[in-house]
Amino acid sequence: MPDKRFVEAYDSVRLDPEADARIRAALARELASGEEKSKMKKPMRSLRLALIAAIIAVLLAGAAYASGLAAFTATRYMHGEGEYISLADLNKVIEQVGYPITVPAAFANGLRFEKMNVGGEAVYDENNNVLKEYYGVMISYTGDGGEEITLNLSPVLNIPGTHEKRTPSETRDVDGVTVALNFDHYKFVPEDYEKTAADLANEKTGHYFVSFGADTMQESEYAFADFVLDGTEYVLMDDHASADSGNELLQMAGEIIAAHKA
Repeated sequence: MPDKRFVEAYDSVRLDPEADARIRAALARELASGEEKSKMKKPMRSLRLALIAAIIAVLLAGAAYASGLAAFTATRYMHGEGEYISLADLNKVIEQVGYPITVPAAFANGLRFEKMNVGGEAVYDENNNVLKEYYGVMISYTGDGGEEITLNLSPVLNIPGTHEKRTPSETRDVDGVTVALNFDHYKFVPEDYEKTAADLANEKTGHYFVSFGADTMQESEYAFADFVLDGTEYVLMDDHASADSGNELLQMAGEIIAAHKA
């Protein structure tokens, strides 16, 4: 299980769907349990924990809900949360979450289904009263080389004031469906780091984030593809993005869309 401190911290964070997707993937990948966790070297594990904390701090500053909004979303424990390692359980998951989802077994790029996690979420008002509960689904796809892309699913909430969509890096039409692409740069730096003129200029783009607290400077590229099918929001995330990530995510989005329409 993830460290209790981070679970408790995350439960109080107000995030948009991409921010939520990023933290869930980071926690699932980095805060491993059992044998994997015991094999981590302490310095590396400490750095990873620091980076996860930095991710949360970045998201609070750059991708969280605005404080004046009337509603926000956050995690909420719900009966039936769990992990599934077989797509034979897909119909069970669809029945549980209550909205349609399309989950390919594999993609043309070689990535294959690995596991599916169902977790509780809720929309709260400004007084922390629950307006709506729902389940989110995170699917991990992995390749032979260890590469991983996650697919995060949630219902379109249609509750005014829940969150403000940021301006995407670009949008594409894929078989009649609008796919929003976002390419984000994350720079994790020590406490004594001073932002450069380039940092300050890049932050204005809305896709460049600097976060303090890391032992050494670390920089990462993220790419997202976000689209809606029949009332369900799909967010593909690549947390080791490269120059080809946009095209790869568009291809994967196209395969999901085609499978959904078939």
